[in-house]
Amino acid sequence: MSRQDSLRPSRCVIGFRPSSQATAHGGQLAVAALLTQFGLWKRVRETPALDPRTDRSKGFDAEVYVATFVFAFTSGGVTIADGERLDEDDSLKRLLGVKKIPDQSALGEWLRAIGESGREALRRITREFVAWTSARVKRERLLVSGRLECFFDDTQIEVSGP
Repeated sequence: MSRQDSLRPSRCVIGFRPSSQATAHGGQLAVAALLTQFGLWKRVRETPALDPRTDRSKGFDAEVYVATFVFAFTSGGVTIADGERLDEDDSLKRLLGVKKIPDQSALGEWLRAIGESGREALRRITREFVAWTSARVKRERLLVSGRLECFFDDTQIEVSGP
C-alpha cells in the first residue's frame, strides 16, 4: 500500500427498493451501529499494540483489519479468505468508508505482526465488549425457563467420496 487506508464510516440512508446493488451484508448495518456505539473503532485506534506499522502513512489502519475480521465472521465467514471476499461487496465498503479490504496475505501478516501483546489487546477489547453488551441487555432475554443457558455448537461435518 502506498497510501494509508482508514475506516471512514458514512451516514446511511435506508430505502427499500429493487436494486442491482443489493448486498448480502445488509444486516451488517446493525452490527456497525452497535460497534460504533460501543466505541470499538476508537478503542482499536488508541491501542498501540494493534498497529505495528513503522510508517503510519502507508498501509491499512488497525481498525480496517479488525473490521474485516468482525464483518467476515458476523456474516458467516470462518477463514481469513472470507475476509478477503468482503472486498467484492461495494455496498459494504461504502458503509465502512473504505476503498479496499485487505487481502488474506495482508490479514495474516497483520495477525503475525501484532504479536502476543496485540492478541492480548484484542482479547481485552472483546471482554470489554461482552461486558458492555451484557450490561445493556434485559436479563429476561438471557434466561430460558428462568435459567441462564449457554449453547456452543461444535458440530463438524466430514464429507468424503465423489
